[in-house]
Amino acid sequence: MNKKIRLKDIVEQFELEILTGKDKVVNEIFVYGLNRAGLELSGFFESGNNGHRLILMSTKEFTFMQNFDEKERAERYRALIRWGIPGIIITKKFKDDILLTVANEEGFPILKSNMDSTSEFSRELLEYMDEYFAPSIEIHSSLVNIFGKGVLIKGASGIGKSEITLDLIKKNHMFVGDDRIILKRKANNIYGRSHPIIANMVEVRGIGIINVAETYGYQIIMEESPVDIIIELSNFEKNSDNYERVGRKFESEKILGSKIPYIKIPVSSGRNIANIVETAVSQLKLTQTTGYKRPVDILDKRLKQYNEDEE
Repeated sequence: MNKKIRLKDIVEQFELEILTGKDKVVNEIFVYGLNRAGLELSGFFESGNNGHRLILMSTKEFTFMQNFDEKERAERYRALIRWGIPGIIITKKFKDDILLTVANEEGFPILKSNMDSTSEFSRELLEYMDEYFAPSIEIHSSLVNIFGKGVLIKGASGIGKSEITLDLIKKNHMFVGDDRIILKRKANNIYGRSHPIIANMVEVRGIGIINVAETYGYQIIMEESPVDIIIELSNFEKNSDNYERVGRKFESEKILGSKIPYIKIPVSSGRNIANIVETAVSQLKLTQTTGYKRPVDILDKRLKQYNEDEE
């Protein structure tokens, strides 16, 4: 379940000044987003959840409201406040005391940002709210970052995910989490982090729980990583043709509506899976490089040339 976010969390995070309604900053925010109040100040109020978003007002709103006398401005501000919004944030460029007077009468929270850039403040606030409102799931996997790519390693219990993760850590790759990974979709990308209860921990059969940070150093810990590839470990099946042999395109798997490149690697005695995982990531990076030629295409070209020469 996502954590709750309250006005006071935003006040503390962005060092906002509480101008009115101090008692109401404990209120919870239920809807993601940030609205500019142009339409609402003109008298149009859309029904639905939009009415519960935070409102941001700056130069445009201030300039628009100067077209009305004080009585009209007060009525429009009052209608906006009574719409059901959790609070209003104003910038240094919004300087209408009528809003503060009405907000005091209504016991409504008005917060002030001292950031110079309104667009920068909006971006940072939405990124902060992403942590609370982004769709998320928890899965049984390991997550490491290899060559700058987030690798989600999954497979049946006991197949060796944790052991392979340790092998990759010893190769100086970054450790994100093991066993319980929380995935979130933010801006159409998937990000993963460890469940806080087992952060920095790996459980290895026969040894027990290992504190990765203390054993290998905090420099190999990565709090969060994008998920760029999913690698599923499976038990090797003799005489099976279910495995990739000729280097076709990566398949994909959907997580929270986003497609992630996916491959399946068979695990058997004598195979260095950590090396194979590294190679898979290198191959992924190559496929994302402009002008890359797949080995299967090179082989096809060579075979065609060979056949032509034989004729």
